[in-house]
Amino acid sequence: MSSNPHLPPKLVGHRIAVSENDPIDAALYEYLLAGNGLFIRAKRREFSVSLPLSLQKIWGLPNASIGISWNKPRVPNALWQEVLLHAQNENPYSAFKEGVYLVYWDDAQREWKWQPAGRNSSPVATIADDSLPEYTEACIELHTHPPGALNFSSADDKDELGKFRIFAILIDVHDKPKIRFRCGVYNHLVPIPAVWVGEIPEGIIDLNEIDALAEMLS
Repeated sequence: MSSNPHLPPKLVGHRIAVSENDPIDAALYEYLLAGNGLFIRAKRREFSVSLPLSLQKIWGLPNASIGISWNKPRVPNALWQEVLLHAQNENPYSAFKEGVYLVYWDDAQREWKWQPAGRNSSPVATIADDSLPEYTEACIELHTHPPGALNFSSADDKDELGKFRIFAILIDVHDKPKIRFRCGVYNHLVPIPAVWVGEIPEGIIDLNEIDALAEMLS
């Protein structure tokens, strides 16, 4: 953090934790060394994040908070139900193509909205239409995956690096749907549980939660 209030904030910051909830001062993102590890932190109008890059005890420093702090309501159950229904109806099982959905906050109506935004779609690939006004405003970018494709692909990584938003994949939309979230903070893509984002409808499986449980039991 700059000691001169007249200087612009650094694009990328580096700091050592003083309290559990130190302010985020960097213009893009900052690295924070805390008592519970190394964190990447950033903020935008909808939320701020504090995501662990390495969880390791460091004696003498306060622990940092972990998670997403929302400035807006979390995304409601009904929105995810609408997205899932649209994905099921738009691409039948016998002719599946990947789709993209943008989730953004509407200031005028003070609610979350969504917009289908895929182009150049095929059974195994799609990209978001970045000419849409909703693309710039999007807080969450979700795309569907074909049955059995349970992880973000290397192509997904390439498309999503360099952005600051939440990303998700929705898999097996026609049979036992599953979802996986991660938060992209420019050069970092960090898995996050679905409950950090909103209320997920009953019947949609959070794959990151399943992975965390499996790791605990291993």
